[in-house]
Amino acid sequence: MTKQIEDYITENLFEENRIIALEYIDFLKNMGIEFYKDDGDCWKNKIYYWLKFKDECVAFIAIKDPDEPENLWTVWSEDSKAFENDIPELEIKETAWKYIDFGHCGSCKKIIFGKAFEGVCGTTFRIDNPSRSELPFLRKMVEICIRYISDSGSSFSY
Repeated sequence: MTKQIEDYITENLFEENRIIALEYIDFLKNMGIEFYKDDGDCWKNKIYYWLKFKDECVAFIAIKDPDEPENLWTVWSEDSKAFENDIPELEIKETAWKYIDFGHCGSCKKIIFGKAFEGVCGTTFRIDNPSRSELPFLRKMVEICIRYISDSGSSFSY
């Protein structure tokens, strides 16, 4: 039987990290997200998942990446125009801006929830070892991508 992401979480994360990660995975599954383990050259022998909705990537999750031993698990957003539009929830925006992934790869200028930023990585957001307080943002990040994909990005507005 092929291991599922929940198996890797249960084996590699403990206490509150495990609870939060499993809660997030449950939310994602309820939203219709599918999980694809990446075993390509870059991620061989690592626990790295693509999170997809309607065959479009919305985020990535790594669990106990040996190249980053300080991080038990990491969530990255996919680069999406969905994050350009302003949103009304100030708390979500401020959390998002706190987790912009600056300069780790393919740095460029991006508009993120109505505000311009320089030197942003292609994945836009990176959250290492998410805590319970970051779950609302992680959920909203996926909800916004799902809505954007469902609307085919054509007339998307928040």
